[in-house]
Amino acid sequence: MGSRNPRGPLQAGEDIILIDPKGEEHLLTLTPGKPIGTHRGNILHDDIIGKPDGSRVWTARGAEYRVFRPTFNQYIMNLKRHAQIIYPKDIGPILLWADVFPGATVVEAGIGWGALTIKLLEAVGPTGRVVSYEIRDDFAESGKKTVTRFLGECANLEIKVRDIHLGIDEKEVDRIVLDLPEPWRTVGHAAESLAPGGILLSYLPSTVQVKQMVDRVNEEGSFGEPEVFEVIHRPWHVKGLSVRPVQWMFSHSAFIITCRKVS
Repeated sequence: MGSRNPRGPLQAGEDIILIDPKGEEHLLTLTPGKPIGTHRGNILHDDIIGKPDGSRVWTARGAEYRVFRPTFNQYIMNLKRHAQIIYPKDIGPILLWADVFPGATVVEAGIGWGALTIKLLEAVGPTGRVVSYEIRDDFAESGKKTVTRFLGECANLEIKVRDIHLGIDEKEVDRIVLDLPEPWRTVGHAAESLAPGGILLSYLPSTVQVKQMVDRVNEEGSFGEPEVFEVIHRPWHVKGLSVRPVQWMFSHSAFIITCRKVS
């Protein structure tokens, strides 16, 4: 499994976040000899390479920019993407409610843009394993590129381009995480593949889908009572004497459903 290097000077080929004077973020890959064009003047990549994380750099016109290694949130939210992602505000609760632990074997479907896959790999660690089922070739390819760009090559990630509704090859797995429009079609296969006490988690945007999933889980009879919840992220503005919620709030993205296999 690859790993990020959070210390040491910034290096050529490394991704950075460039923050402009207005606080807007730009995800870039450091390339020797290449300029960064801004309406406040140019910055040379060579002026950033070799500097420590968190440095300040200036354009020829004297505008100050800040340079950081991207956090996971910055990396995911600033990527150009064609697939829907699981947002960082939901990934934390998914890892906690699925109780993903070092050394675990986790099956996920589908990989999409790879955001959740990154955190699953970090959570299971080098002794664990993540198997991603993805029905679309383009999503499988883009998801793997996203993971590799952030973590490096991960020997414990296996991507299978196939329909998980047709069955799950892996047995005695610890966790199954589904980001699918019809996850109820996989409940029977999940019951066969999960080890006793294993957790099934599903990520769904609509109440209609939630109802179908919960009904199917209850019909299966191999799981305890499902828990259903959503996560709301409410940022606040704090500046001087002004302390208030920001005008824009990203509330509902999806529901999280968890249940545990019983013997």
